[in-house]
Amino acid sequence: MGPPQISPWLNSRRFVHFFPTASESKVILGDRGNRMLRFNIVDGFRYMDTLPCLHGVKEIPMVISVPPTDVHLPDGHQEDTGDLYIIDGLLHPDKAESALSSKFWHCDILPLPPWISHHEHAMVFGHALVGDSICFSICGAQGAGTYCFHIATREWSKAGDCLMPFHGKADYVPELGLWFGMSQDNLLCAADLSGLVRGEELSPDKMRIWQRDDLPEEWQPNSLRNPCVVSLGYGRFIIVDFLDFMKFNKEWNEMDAVKEFALFTGMELAFSNGKGKNGRTGASKDNGHHSSGTDCSGNESCNCGSEAGSNGGKGKGLMHGLRMIKHKSHRYMFKKQLRIEAVL
Repeated sequence: MGPPQISPWLNSRRFVHFFPTASESKVILGDRGNRMLRFNIVDGFRYMDTLPCLHGVKEIPMVISVPPTDVHLPDGHQEDTGDLYIIDGLLHPDKAESALSSKFWHCDILPLPPWISHHEHAMVFGHALVGDSICFSICGAQGAGTYCFHIATREWSKAGDCLMPFHGKADYVPELGLWFGMSQDNLLCAADLSGLVRGEELSPDKMRIWQRDDLPEEWQPNSLRNPCVVSLGYGRFIIVDFLDFMKFNKEWNEMDAVKEFALFTGMELAFSNGKGKNGRTGASKDNGHHSSGTDCSGNESCNCGSEAGSNGGKGKGLMHGLRMIKHKSHRYMFKKQLRIEAVL
């Protein structure tokens, strides 16, 4: 039997899902047999232990990690890492099964939205932790809308008919008071979701989307892998694009993908005065030209320090003067047996 492979949703019992937690030293692993493991790093040592099994298979798992509070430490244990909420991107009636439990770790079956029945399935397109609620943009037989699961009461409510501008997970950056993620068009997006739970509509002046028009023409997005954004804190991000290097095929008279690679780009939020909200000076701009070459022969850095363009209105409040400064990029060429499948 071959080793397990990392994947967010492929239909195979060999695939393993990696779930980030509120702790930087802990990662949860789950397979399609509902088994759960915890990988932990303590004082330079690495170890794994088992966790209770999930109640059912997650076809397209989406994860929200809630940091620990006093309610998580009733017995004075300081090792608690909060709660991990896992929802399937394909919502359907839950088939409850027995699950293992222990004093410190247990799995609870949480209620699905009340309209999910045997005849009405739905897809989750975006999700974010907003205060003490988890918000989901859902499309199904009942139409599209944003719904909130309230952690304390374990009840659902409808926030509105509009969808969040994010595809996948949006991360909250407390230093900026904004949520960041990838848009439906796979572009970097920022939005103020603070009023979502109260039923406030997400108006255009509360969001911002940045265009990506700086890549060479022969670098085309991979149709099977969506880009992702990783927050480093204090308005700094890593954008990971999965791209194909295209080359003209004279025999077929069309462009063919000859290489696959991942492009890592450092980004930093800044305002019109050139400083981030934390007061640090933003990165210096350069001519914005790629210097990595196009021979596609190895892993190289490219000097892509130009300011990212904007695709929205001027905005008001926090969005006024909001811009992204691009730092250097580095590309990682995939090989037959070595490729990047997930970025946490």
